[in-house]
Amino acid sequence: MFRKSLAAGCLLATGCGPGPPGRLQQRVATTTAVVARVVDGDTLILRGQGRVRLIGVDAPETWRRHDCFGTEAKRALRRLTPPGGAVRVAGDVRPRDRYGRLLLYVWTPRGVFVNAALVRAGFARALAVPPDTGRAAVLRDAEEAARRGHAGMWRPAPAGCVTGGRAARTNVG
Repeated sequence: MFRKSLAAGCLLATGCGPGPPGRLQQRVATTTAVVARVVDGDTLILRGQGRVRLIGVDAPETWRRHDCFGTEAKRALRRLTPPGGAVRVAGDVRPRDRYGRLLLYVWTPRGVFVNAALVRAGFARALAVPPDTGRAAVLRDAEEAARRGHAGMWRPAPAGCVTGGRAARTNVG
């Protein structure tokens, strides 16, 4: 009984299983969706479903203010989830945030856990917002790996961009 509950907890909490590093096996109930547009580094629009906020990540902004690495974060999400491409999605506890956006975890057709891939590449930070914390440990581990590897926003900031170890606004408009 203990083994079954441990295995079920592992699968529900993190979707863990065998696979190469950077992949989170999707062993939870998921549905297929088609990407209509990437809005920024942590938000996209899915056909027939609307605006989606990636659960557990916070990417630098590109709207109203221009954070360091915001453009790179948007490009990274677009590479992982190109418009017209299919993705697999799953929710957590709350279906929507206070702005009405769907809250989802996203995987590519090849099984790459998009939320974690963005964090591991240094284009987003892990951001656990209870009660939607089912994969917070995986995202926290991805951020630690990005920090250790000085990836993305964790590398020295480009000229005119002061990050202080996190995404910050640039001096541009």
